[in-house]
Amino acid sequence: MRVFFVTQDFPPETGGIQTYSFEHTKRLSKEMDYLGVIAPLRKGAVKHDETSGVETIRIRISNALLFLPLIFRLPFLVKKKKVDTVFHAQWQTLVPSIISKKLGLIRNIALASHARELLLNPFKVSFLHSLYFRYMRWALSKVDIHFPVSAYTKSLLLDKKVAEEKIQVVINGTDPQVFFPKDVSDFKKELNLSRSFILLTVTRLVERKGIDTVIKAISILKNEIDSLTYFVIGDGEMKEELKILAREEGVDNNIEFVERTGREALTDYYNACDVFVMPSRTTPPDVEGFGIVYLEANACGKPVIGSYSGGIPSAIIHKKTGLLVEEDNPVKLADAIKSLYDNKEFAEELGASGLQRVRDEANWDAVSKTVIHHLQKLK
Repeated sequence: MRVFFVTQDFPPETGGIQTYSFEHTKRLSKEMDYLGVIAPLRKGAVKHDETSGVETIRIRISNALLFLPLIFRLPFLVKKKKVDTVFHAQWQTLVPSIISKKLGLIRNIALASHARELLLNPFKVSFLHSLYFRYMRWALSKVDIHFPVSAYTKSLLLDKKVAEEKIQVVINGTDPQVFFPKDVSDFKKELNLSRSFILLTVTRLVERKGIDTVIKAISILKNEIDSLTYFVIGDGEMKEELKILAREEGVDNNIEFVERTGREALTDYYNACDVFVMPSRTTPPDVEGFGIVYLEANACGKPVIGSYSGGIPSAIIHKKTGLLVEEDNPVKLADAIKSLYDNKEFAEELGASGLQRVRDEANWDAVSKTVIHHLQKLK
């Protein structure tokens, strides 16, 4: 099988879809007769591609408009490389493949779906709004196999009238060679936190991530949990607003905002925490399609707390690898955190189960193997 992987989001840019695209293409390149990536040209891309081990065709265009030059270039490229299958990371780039298939140049179209892109509509005018979703449904109907990353994302595809027999839910993964349990006692001593109960969030600082809910929960817990410390790793538009909220809630001394850090340091923070927490909220079209960070924390043997939002219930198995709570409910979140503080044995069981799940099935090797299996079953 000879495959092109088309993605609007690819390293050196960072994010969930970038990680999804890179991890799958690394593994597809080892199993396919040919694997080429088509992605936008970005700063640092040339250096990245030289060391990635994957042939990458870069196009000088904005992410959202990648489909436009591909309408003309993809038929030429698939013919040149004798590609029979095109795998898209987002539905917005489907049309060039639909044209190529109509011309008899390729046999199969595969599509990953995450969530937000199926809810997003750039048009406010009712007629254009309706027309855009009709166009989306038409494009989705031309796909031979869909790979939604969660049960929630599958439900969005079903709402768009995609045939269920074309859908295979394949969850996201993480890399247990990067995120793993390790002794961080020296790291905690350096931070002067050897006796602290540590909460951690790793994310972009935007409204839907629910960091404000965690801050309010900490306000409830500050007199119930000794030496409670909350690390927020990441950056974003809400950073200053969240700092103000922490001061207003009287918990600014309990919270430390940390800039994005390297993977090694990030693994240290995961291992240093007692509980990873990210109670995301649904703010359409923004929604958590899955949440790879929950798996990264599980891979370090840590219990996780998330919300019943979007695809998070596919990332967290409630009361087995972590806990799920209502969105926007600081009281319920505080109760969940306190339950793990009070019952350390239960917290350790959740972390151990999460670690085993990562090792068994929620890792990139395993999920890519599943994707490859279904791709190779295509005619």
